[in-house]
Amino acid sequence: MTQRRPGQTTARARTAVLADLLRTAARLDRTQSDPVVAARNAIGVALPLAIGALAGNAALGLAATIGALQTAFADRPGPYRLRMLRMLGTAFAAAVTSTLAVLLSRSDVGSALLLLVLGFAAGLLLTAGPSATQVGVAATAAALVLGHLPQSPSVAWHVGLLVLAGGVGQAVLAIAAWPLRRHRPERLALAGLYRELAAAARQPTGTHVGPPASVSLTAVRQTLYGLGHDHGPSVEAYRVLLDEAERIRRELLVLSAQAERLTEAGATSAAETVHTVLATAGDVLGGVAAALDNGREIDPGVLVPIRQRMRELISVLDDPETPGGELTRRAAAARAQSLAAQLRAVVETTRTGATEGGHDEEPDGYGVLRLRDPVAILRANLTPDSAVLRHAVRVGVLVAASDFVVRLAGTDRGYWIPLTVLVVLRPDFASTFQRSSMRVAGTIVGLLVASELVHWIPGGQWYQVALVGVLLFGMRFAGPGNIALASAALAALVVVLLSINGVAPHSSVIPRGADTLIGGALALVAALFWPVWERQLLPERLAEVLAAYRDYLEAVIDPSSDDERLQKARAAARLARTNAQASLDRARSEPVRGQGQVELGEAVLAHTHRFIHAMLTIDAVRGSLRKVSESTNLTEFMALAAEVLDCCEQSIRLEQPPQAVPKLRPAEVRLARALAAEPARAGDVEAAGAIVDACDRITDSLDTLVNELRRQLGAARDSVAPHE
Repeated sequence: MTQRRPGQTTARARTAVLADLLRTAARLDRTQSDPVVAARNAIGVALPLAIGALAGNAALGLAATIGALQTAFADRPGPYRLRMLRMLGTAFAAAVTSTLAVLLSRSDVGSALLLLVLGFAAGLLLTAGPSATQVGVAATAAALVLGHLPQSPSVAWHVGLLVLAGGVGQAVLAIAAWPLRRHRPERLALAGLYRELAAAARQPTGTHVGPPASVSLTAVRQTLYGLGHDHGPSVEAYRVLLDEAERIRRELLVLSAQAERLTEAGATSAAETVHTVLATAGDVLGGVAAALDNGREIDPGVLVPIRQRMRELISVLDDPETPGGELTRRAAAARAQSLAAQLRAVVETTRTGATEGGHDEEPDGYGVLRLRDPVAILRANLTPDSAVLRHAVRVGVLVAASDFVVRLAGTDRGYWIPLTVLVVLRPDFASTFQRSSMRVAGTIVGLLVASELVHWIPGGQWYQVALVGVLLFGMRFAGPGNIALASAALAALVVVLLSINGVAPHSSVIPRGADTLIGGALALVAALFWPVWERQLLPERLAEVLAAYRDYLEAVIDPSSDDERLQKARAAARLARTNAQASLDRARSEPVRGQGQVELGEAVLAHTHRFIHAMLTIDAVRGSLRKVSESTNLTEFMALAAEVLDCCEQSIRLEQPPQAVPKLRPAEVRLARALAAEPARAGDVEAAGAIVDACDRITDSLDTLVNELRRQLGAARDSVAPHE
């Protein structure tokens, strides 16, 4: 039998990882495809060319078309006010940089310095989120393209105004429905959230995976409370619906965990009753989602039999004659009663929200502080150790240097090289590899298809204008999730635009393909030359999860915590977990040695699933915590749990096995005995049962996590220790 050498195994593993990256990138993703958005963006891009054609030459509208094209990328989901601010900001930034690019177009050094500043700023804006990043990329891309067009610096202001006009026109199209359906984005976001909750109720995932709808909750909160949010009865109703969704999510998780507990205790009948309660709640939540989706009221008559069914199920759970797990069963009955009340509140609130203020009710809502300070984050990333700063330097230097070389070489329309670098280069290798490979493949296909299309269509600029609209629709409909398809449509679009400007299509196919290949290769070389491996960042993301969970625990157990503190702690915990999961997914795809960080990430996220489910149970019965804390050692137990989380966090940050970790099980046993002996003394029998179950799961999950950290980090330390 032939024995494989270690080098061969490693090479094959890396090849398999790279192949998996390509398969993932090539997979069709329809979740971000919106034909309405694609259609209006296509109109916005084609309209300046059509106006130019009416004036006798479609090329007169090229500058405005470029402004509309860059602004179209900022047309993403969100409130209309936020969308308007984002798109107008992109249009203004593109107009300013285009003006500067044309002014400096005759100076190779001046153009390079401008691109150095713009590229660095675009990379640094990564800290401010996708909207700010898109503004930076659009502004730099507009400067790259227009700085290479043969035109006099004296027309710089004219070009800038045309770019601004095209961008403003695109923004106007995006918000044209504002007066009629001004809250449609908010309604659709909430509908998606309630649809996820309905699915989670009908098919509970259990406590072995993370809580459902975490990403959706964060996205909807940003939509309702972020920059540019609206006011009035409808928006206040949406905020109440969001708050109720968070409460309902906790109740669903608690009931799901209690069903598991009843099944383990052999109380199969009670467990089936709980599952029926969840399925019934799923029907109500599905009706709420449909009402929000369609902008109509819920028929109260439809819910009458559902409410009756809910009452019957709750009475079964609350019946002392129902066999099995008395504390857990009675706790489940209390949670089901609470869930029923929340569902009633949601249905009533939907009457205002679904009809966009068609009723006069104005439910109370409250705001939350922003989780992040962009200025503070930017300042924190201006250090040599910052991955974002390194990425910004790479983008600025590579875009400026490649453009400078192209200018010195006199390459005709060679701006495609730095433009490719700008678009595909990302902080981590995996994303850069995916984007560069898919963009190269898509561009080559698009160039070949476009060169044939231009020859097949009848002559005349109106056909070319129509083809621009069709290709832009295809690019936007493909969405950011399908890089290859979007790149193919964009490459074909560029060929047609150049044809309108008098450049023969066949003369641009080979140079454009070669430029894209060179730009993609440069991005990959840059990612490897000064790599920012996601595996190096993963431990910090994991530590942030544990820190956020500790803060959430402390906020829940503190009787003085108000709604604002709790909301902020919940949102921070969801955000930290989402970031860690995304980091772990990227780290898995990296073709580098060492699986330690990936295995650590999988262990931390897996063993904290049960913890966060249990904490959501504690959060759900928070109203009874004061009485329970006064009569038992709950506060002591929770303080020890916070210490364990802190020890685990420091262990991950220092890459050392956790030391001096408090023992949770003895405290949990004392608490369970106290609640079981005299549950009435705690003031709430049902809450006592829920707390017993939750604290047991907290102990199990954290003890397992500590043991796993000791095993993995201890083995890692031993593997690098010098041999004696």
